[in-house]
Parts: sequence; structure tokens; C-alpha cells
Amino acid sequence: MPLISRSDCEVNVHDGTFFIVDVSFSWDPFAPSDRGGLRLSAEDDLVSLTLEVWDDEPGDQREPWSDVVTRVLRSEAGEVCAAELYTGVQDGFLLLGEPERLWNVRVYTRADDEADPREQFLVQFWPRGAST
Repeated sequence: MPLISRSDCEVNVHDGTFFIVDVSFSWDPFAPSDRGGLRLSAEDDLVSLTLEVWDDEPGDQREPWSDVVTRVLRSEAGEVCAAELYTGVQDGFLLLGEPERLWNVRVYTRADDEADPREQFLVQFWPRGAST
């Protein structure tokens, strides 16, 4: 289960919210939708974000992280990025691979600490239907 690719960035958080979206998704953050994006909540105004794509389910990294959430995301373009609320600024682009595919997503978070003053997010993707 090797790591295929990784992207690191910082995201400005507005009203406690930022998004991970498919790059093809013409999104309205105020319209309800279950496709093309994940809405994430943060306490800080600036967070550290790592996006990873794996060829299979990665090992559980729960130990150093405080919260874990799992979801499924449909990626039309096969590429995702972080997007800011209101400004729509996008960063941290990550090529997942094959377009029009369902992806398992695991989101880890942890509060800021002395080593990194920002709240941290790790978002891992692997193909839906991959062996677990």
C-alpha cells in the first residue's frame, strides 16, 4: 500500500470552514451538495493541510491524531484541492488518478502544539473498492 503522491499547503479558514473539492466542481459553498467536495471545520484562522493519495487503504495513523472522520468522495476530474470559503482561493492540488471515480477519504485532525502553531489536517484518499 504505497503512498502515490502528497501535497502540503496552508489554508485560510473563514467562519470556521474550508473545503476539499474536485477541481472540476463548480461549487457554491452555501448550496447543499453531497458530490464533489468535503466541508471541514477548523478552530484556527490558518491551518496546515496535507493531502495524500494511496493505491490502497493506508495504515491507521490514529495514534498521533485526535479526531478521525471517514467519507466517500466522487471525483469527476481525478484531481482535488483545498478551497477557501468566500474567496474561492484554491491550493494544495493533488492528482488522484482516474477521473469519474469514487474515493475513500479519511480525515485526521489535531490541535496546534508547540512544534506547529497551526491546527493540522491530514486527508488521505484511496480508490473505492480497493482491498481493505
